[in-house]
Order: sequence, then structure tokens, then C-alpha cells
Amino acid sequence: MFNKMILAGAVIMALAGTAQAADSVDLNVKGTLVNGSCTPSLENGGVVDFGHIPLGNLSKTETNSLGQKKIVLTITCDSEMPVAFDVKDNRSESMVDLTVNSAFYNGSNCTAGSNKFGLGKTAGNVNIGAYCVGINVPEATIDGTSGDVIYKNLGNAANDWSKTGDGSVRNFSPDDRYLTIADAGTVIPKAGKNFTFPLIVSAAIQGTDVLAITDNTNLDGSATISLVYI
Repeated sequence: MFNKMILAGAVIMALAGTAQAADSVDLNVKGTLVNGSCTPSLENGGVVDFGHIPLGNLSKTETNSLGQKKIVLTITCDSEMPVAFDVKDNRSESMVDLTVNSAFYNGSNCTAGSNKFGLGKTAGNVNIGAYCVGINVPEATIDGTSGDVIYKNLGNAANDWSKTGDGSVRNFSPDDRYLTIADAGTVIPKAGKNFTFPLIVSAAIQGTDVLAITDNTNLDGSATISLVYI
């Protein structure tokens, strides 16, 4: 009887100890205060212009590729620090899920909806098309030195940095994508003062029968590039 009472007491103490351990958890808030900040800039005032596109030269029923344009994103920092960028589509409601051919630096097509951005609407409220943005990976530099462009998708359970295959930029949906540069052969964001990311912008629009345009219509793509300090 004595042994049984001791055993019962030990069990109760063990249960009480377990309950007590689960009653609290520590919240640790961390970060690093750094001197300086970074500023992004785009050449040509941030405008990518596909020029005048004669409707008579376009297919009435098929997707019309508008080709590629290039623009350079530069990030300049007061002091060396690792920094990435992401992109949010300001015209996402107008995106048409078209295939944009030869959109990226390696010649691959842009097919995933998460890589496409909207081009605005016609006067008749018809969505015009889509464009895709990618980094010209071989020409990306940090402080004048080339490296590997790496990315992180926030929706990725592993949440790890990976080397990009095509340099594609994601449009903030379904989850954000950070892009930066690392030393060749590594996937660790590198600190620097001057980051250069040559961007390729490729566009496609719907057939003219669908667009039903009767007057001059402007392409109206708009996206916001934001910096992420990492």
C-alpha cells in the first residue's frame, strides 16, 4: 500500500510538472539597427515603352507577342548591407492569363499566373493582356562583381534561399518573392553598396477581336518595386 501511494504521488507530480512547463513560452524580438539605408531607381524614369502598335499587324484571334524591352534596376546603399527587392502588381485585376513567349533571359516562356502582371483595360473594360518581368541573370552585379541571383518565396514551407533558374519576378500572388544576389556558388545574400539588376520586360496582348478596340488605347501596366532589408 505504501509503495502504491508513493507511485501515485510521483505520477501526480509528473503531471503537474508537465502542465507547468506548457503554461509559458518566451517571445524573443530580434533585429539589427544599421547605419544607412538603400534607394532603388529605374532608368528612363521607370517607363518601359512598347511604342505604337498598329492593330492591323496583330492577330484577330491569337495571342499577340509584343517582344522584350529592357530596363535597369539599381539599388544604392549608404553602407554595405544585404538587401532584396520584391514587386507588387498595381493592375492585377486586369491580368489575362496568356502565355508570354521567350519572356526570360534563358529563353523560357512565362506561363505561371504568379509571374504575370496586368496591362490595364480598354475603354470597353476588356483586359488587354499581360507582361512578365525577369532579371537578366548573367548581367546582375553587386559592387561591380557578378554573382548568383537568388530568391526566396515566402509561401515556401522551407523558407530557404535558392538559386534562380530563369530570373523570374513574382507578382506578390499567391505569395511574395524576394530577389537578391549572392557570391557565385552560394545562396547566402551578400552585403553590398551598389546592386545592379538588368530587367527584361516581355508583354503579350489578346486578339483584336476580343479587345474590340475602336480608338487609340494605351497599355497601362504598373508595378511597385520595394526593398527588403535582410
